[in-house]
Amino acid sequence: MFSGRMPMKRVLYILFLFLLVQEVSAQHKAYISTYGGLQNNTCNQVKATSDGGYIMIGTTNSSGCGNTDMYIVKTDSAGKKIWSKTYGGELNEEGFSVEQTYDHGYAFLGFTNSFGNGGYDVYLVRTDSNGVFQWQRTYGGADWDFGYSIRQLADSGFVIVGQTYSIGQGNGDVYVIRADRYGDTLWTKAIGGTGYDVANSVTLFRDSLYFIAGTTTSFGLGDTDMYVIKMNNNGVVEKDTTFGSTHVDKASSIRLTSNNNLLIYGSSDTVNPGSFSEVMIKLDSNCHYTWSPTWQIYTCSGNSIGSDAVELLNGNIITMGTSNCNGSGGYDMHIQITQSAGWWITGPNFGGTNNEQGISIAVGKNDYMFFAGSSDSPGYTNGLYNVFTVCVDTIQNSALYTFVIYNYKDTSICTLGIASNSVIPPGVKIFPDPITTTATMLVQGDIGEHYSVNVYSNLGQQVITMPLMLSAHGQSIGHIEKTGLAPGTYMYVIVNKEGDRVGSGKFIVD
Repeated sequence: MFSGRMPMKRVLYILFLFLLVQEVSAQHKAYISTYGGLQNNTCNQVKATSDGGYIMIGTTNSSGCGNTDMYIVKTDSAGKKIWSKTYGGELNEEGFSVEQTYDHGYAFLGFTNSFGNGGYDVYLVRTDSNGVFQWQRTYGGADWDFGYSIRQLADSGFVIVGQTYSIGQGNGDVYVIRADRYGDTLWTKAIGGTGYDVANSVTLFRDSLYFIAGTTTSFGLGDTDMYVIKMNNNGVVEKDTTFGSTHVDKASSIRLTSNNNLLIYGSSDTVNPGSFSEVMIKLDSNCHYTWSPTWQIYTCSGNSIGSDAVELLNGNIITMGTSNCNGSGGYDMHIQITQSAGWWITGPNFGGTNNEQGISIAVGKNDYMFFAGSSDSPGYTNGLYNVFTVCVDTIQNSALYTFVIYNYKDTSICTLGIASNSVIPPGVKIFPDPITTTATMLVQGDIGEHYSVNVYSNLGQQVITMPLMLSAHGQSIGHIEKTGLAPGTYMYVIVNKEGDRVGSGKFIVD
């Protein structure tokens, strides 16, 4: 039998080996993949598929039919690309939402100005399991109409939500479309007030109720509030309500939890005016708070913009945002795990020396987590912006991952329409026009573009110059104040980040 004291050097050596084994055992692989060509390529949603892989939808101007196109990437369970497609015509298409259908095909949703009735129309593309085109539909009137989220129903039809300027009573209303399995319209609904109202996400409750989350300036306490709508399968609004404080509060995603509560994730600048924080609320099916405190807020020294949140099998919640607080570059993909009660636990940042965006989460088999967004960091990208994904089996500190990096350069050919190399000028709306106090300028343009606007009097004198703030859905927004502007007609000129003139028009000040 061993007796006596072990030498201190041996104790330290054994302790070192123990810690080393613990550190090695803590290493988990993080599969980072990027996809796209030499221009801008973004992802707006990812979902797990029945074969254990993932399907992504976004927008590209690297390849395809026209100026921009829907961009689709199908991967295996670790993010390895299986196939990619583009869909669109000779002008602009953007992709925002995907649903795997009951026959294992796909429904891809976004908007188009290559097809349809108006300036932009809601655009739905139906394919088989390999992305082979089956049919397409457009929805909308003579003005702008956008599709941002889609779900399939038990009868194999679809509910689609987004925004419309063609019908309704305001400067953009929530747009709801109920379609059958072939994409033919059963009914449509516009919801909102006299301000700006938009639906960003929809989830289903027992197939007979839709819960819609978005943003409103028509109702609520602050400048902008979260907007939640409860609607039945006949298009009847059973409840609509707002959540927010005195500043800007936006809802990006809504999901149903295992106990039939509603998990809503978004952003707010109420805590630190001028800087956004990630926010999460949980509601019951009557849209009442279920947490105390009612709002879970992640705030930091900079900006942290919330995009998505998903419940895991153990009841914990994975959240995603875009943050410039504690990462490697400008902005990083910011992941956190929270307890079921909503308290933040921990989470990594993923990114390089430039900027990454965190947009959408999918949870696959065995709770594998797939995070999707975009990146312009050297080493990750083939072009200006590429789709950027991270696949992990557990959440831990970034330094504890072993990174496996793949770059997939894409040259997807045109699936529909006629190829065109022309540059399409951005669409512009100013409301109200004539301006009585304050007006909003909304620019629908190329993905990843940064615009500014110069305003000139009828004598040619420049009276305003201002940047436009990038918003969701490829839109840029600015505000024009009447203060200091004499009544009359003014001309605006929109320039891109290179200083090139890309659009112009006029408005009136009363």
